[in-house]
Amino acid sequence: MTMKIKNSIFTIALAVGIILFWGACTSSNKSAEQETAEEHSHDEGDEHVSTEAMEISPDEINADELTWTPSADESDIFSNKFQFVMGSAGDLEATVSGNSVTLNLSGNTAAFVFHSKLGNIGGEVSYMLHGFKGDLKLIHHFKDAQNYEFVSVNGNQMKLGRVINGEEDIFDEKSFDTGSSGWVQLRVSAAGSHFKGYIGDENITHGHGDELEPGYVGMMIDGTGSLMIKDLKVTILDEE
Repeated sequence: MTMKIKNSIFTIALAVGIILFWGACTSSNKSAEQETAEEHSHDEGDEHVSTEAMEISPDEINADELTWTPSADESDIFSNKFQFVMGSAGDLEATVSGNSVTLNLSGNTAAFVFHSKLGNIGGEVSYMLHGFKGDLKLIHHFKDAQNYEFVSVNGNQMKLGRVINGEEDIFDEKSFDTGSSGWVQLRVSAAGSHFKGYIGDENITHGHGDELEPGYVGMMIDGTGSLMIKDLKVTILDEE
């Protein structure tokens, strides 16, 4: 009788031990699988962030994506090509006339940019003033409202510079003669550490600064009155 009891106790203990051992192994395997899945998910997240931060190769960009001519559809003047990074389309009160757009501005700053982040670029836009008073800027290497580079015109004054952490740094500033009261072509080039501002083919401003990470390219408008714009275009440049 005593022997049978001992055998039964031994059998029960052995079974319990096997069950506990199997449970521990299963839990260990599940933990290892979860860790592997989490590491894989983390790696994919890092790769996604890194890919978004990379400068886009010129071969990957369609030139049409960096050229804008006003649409006849006033409800889609900007949305097809741009994203607004400051203000909204409503701040511009835009109306289409032929191949140009008239903006009626009340003092709210608005900025819109193409969707691609770019490094070395040339940018140009044609504009005509109709009582507009304020700053018209071609912006590039735009990161956010506190960090970007620009060429700006205000009347017949041009500034070339950048904004870093909200602080404006002017590379060069000069007056210019438009030569007429008609259309004026504002241009900028940023190649490596070299920056230039133009009216038509005439170089007005020139400066140097550290090269920034690739960013967005577009326009920023801050002022009041009416302004006409057309033919905004961006080209990719080689580093100087």
